[in-house]
Amino acid sequence: MLLQKSLIGNSRAGQEQWEEVKHARAAYKAHEEMFANALRASGLKANEGLIPQDVYQEFDNVTVQRFRSDDGDTFLNDLLPMSRSVNIGKLVTKFRRASSAGQVQTSMTGQIGVKMDQVEYNYDGTIVPIHDTGYGRNFREWNAQRSEGFDALIDDQRESVAAIRRKVADSFLDGHKDTSGNVIVVDGLSWSGMRNDARVAQVNLGGGGVNFNFTDQTKTYAEIEAAFKQVRDVLYITNNCERDATYYVSREIASNLERNSSEFASSENKILQRLAGLMGVAAIKTSSKLSGNEIMAFPLDSDSVRPVVGMGVNTVAMPRPVYNSNYEFAVWGAIGFEVRTDYANRKCALFAQ
Repeated sequence: MLLQKSLIGNSRAGQEQWEEVKHARAAYKAHEEMFANALRASGLKANEGLIPQDVYQEFDNVTVQRFRSDDGDTFLNDLLPMSRSVNIGKLVTKFRRASSAGQVQTSMTGQIGVKMDQVEYNYDGTIVPIHDTGYGRNFREWNAQRSEGFDALIDDQRESVAAIRRKVADSFLDGHKDTSGNVIVVDGLSWSGMRNDARVAQVNLGGGGVNFNFTDQTKTYAEIEAAFKQVRDVLYITNNCERDATYYVSREIASNLERNSSEFASSENKILQRLAGLMGVAAIKTSSKLSGNEIMAFPLDSDSVRPVVGMGVNTVAMPRPVYNSNYEFAVWGAIGFEVRTDYANRKCALFAQ
């Protein structure tokens, strides 16, 4: 999601993304120089709105710093290292799911004839939408900005990146939606979010399902463990997910799991610690994006869940058509989420509510 040296140096798609950003910034500079020269030739004065290189560097530093900041969502920082970069031209990325193959026989001679088999395939994929926002300053403020080292402009950029970050986190949970609130569909593919998507095992914690409230402080450890195992077993047993999953819980659940239980001999044994030691559980973390009786889980490996990035989050200046045009900037990135299921539609991601 971020245009850093590690990505640019090791990924062809990442290199292409960074080149696009540099070209956009160079185009703005060329346009501004041509615009200023034309006005001067006509005897007019104009602000020269060139962006100093160190300002762009500060923009880029702020983007990395702000995107890596933990806003309490937790899971987004865990997903960052698993991002896969693709060309900005890819609206959709598809992947192939293979069935099992091989009919193995056992004999003493090996002369009974080998049975030939082959895998079968089906396909799934993810869309890679653009998330963008912008900010700007009145053209008369520009000289003041220059005298102040563009501090206010950098503050604008920092908060715009924060807004993009919140949008990306929300899209992971609730899907890619257009301005009307409808889930975006491209070539029959969509992402409805961890709370709703069919690629995610949806677990009902209400009366028609597990029928358990993990925020209830009257529940004993034995009751909590039994209910938690029901949730865990949806991945661990029903879907045969062979990778340990990280579980994210709401702050209300985390607060309840922090308490000791009269069933424990040692006061150091919190309920949370006991649950984190169960089979199939890599860790239990808290996310402020979850609320009440909500639990989310998936393995932290790129074979199960990962972001797909058509453009890392970046900031570019918009061309100014006339002398009193405002100085405007776009902050944008192209980010989707790939949540894989296998050929039999078994899942390694879960949402319980």
